[in-house]
Amino acid sequence: MFSKQLIKSSKKKKNFYENYTWIIFLLMWILPIFDIRFGILGLVSMSMAVILSIFSKGKPHCAYFCPRGGGLQKILTRFSMGYKTPKFITNKITRYGFTLLLTVKVVSGIVKSQNIYQLGSAMYMGFVATSILAITMGILMKPRVYCGELCHAGNIAGFINQIKTKNK
Repeated sequence: MFSKQLIKSSKKKKNFYENYTWIIFLLMWILPIFDIRFGILGLVSMSMAVILSIFSKGKPHCAYFCPRGGGLQKILTRFSMGYKTPKFITNKITRYGFTLLLTVKVVSGIVKSQNIYQLGSAMYMGFVATSILAITMGILMKPRVYCGELCHAGNIAGFINQIKTKNK
């Protein structure tokens, strides 16, 4: 029930979210420059993708709420060259290997952090690195090609949905 209501309300408001998530994406770049604790916003966004996938059908965070996805779509649509995505990027080994690598990096950043400043810094550095990759891919290929292929939060959310589908 929660899942159907969330998706139904999300579809109605999709244009609203698409019009404003890019602002959150920019804030995720700018705010940590002034206070590194805002770097935790990246962790919040990743967590929301996983949490929403547990309690809903599909990946509503990726489709409607993701700040990076909204930012890439809004900003890069004008600049994207539209080259075909190379097969090595769409390869499952690349996709899940990258997901595993980034997940280990996030978990180690959480475990090694002794305070909120270190946690914010670790999350912000990961956000910047993956966003540079996403922007580069978006300019060369399609704006959200990173989201569909390499985003570890989206891949984990998709994996959760595969498990839920098999268990029904």
